[in-house]
Amino acid sequence: MTVARRYSGRDADERSAARRERLLEAALELFGTDGYQATPIERLCTAAKVSTRHFYHEFTNKEAVLIALHAAITEEALTATAAALAQAPAAPVQARVVPAVTAYLRAIMSDFRRVRVSFVEVVGASKAVERMRLDYREAIVATVTSEGEAGVARGEIAARDFRFAALALIGAINSVVYDWSLLEPRPSIADLESAVVSLASTLLTG
Repeated sequence: MTVARRYSGRDADERSAARRERLLEAALELFGTDGYQATPIERLCTAAKVSTRHFYHEFTNKEAVLIALHAAITEEALTATAAALAQAPAAPVQARVVPAVTAYLRAIMSDFRRVRVSFVEVVGASKAVERMRLDYREAIVATVTSEGEAGVARGEIAARDFRFAALALIGAINSVVYDWSLLEPRPSIADLESAVVSLASTLLTG
């Protein structure tokens, strides 16, 4: 029987998880400030206190780090949205749109580095990153469509093309938040949230 060696009270899997977490934290800082393209792997490793050899134990390349980081940010935002919907009143649609959209935005906009990674650095980064971005877009479309169809079934709103509404909302959020990230001084997050919530309500309810 082979016994896994432990260092500082941690086995190999625990050390690997810790290295991966440090690399993702370093990526959030560097990609979210200096940018993805401007950050070489060596600098990422130095910031994370991880050797280049160990980097390649955790990630295939720098692109894989960006994918993992963006996935973590987006999954957190989607989880926050789902939790907000679970706690929202069953009806009407308007009462559900506000907490859902607010939760999604706040999960990302709570940290400007997350904003830059999610709305600036992933755009055009690579084909693999774009595929992932589109997959998450479909998850958002599914949520919006489900909410819209439920509102129709309850007789609250008229039937419409909810996929179109979802894509219009996603496109607006991407453009508005990207533009917000470039402005100096930036308008308040509360004002941006209010505008996006209003747009979401209009797209869903007309």
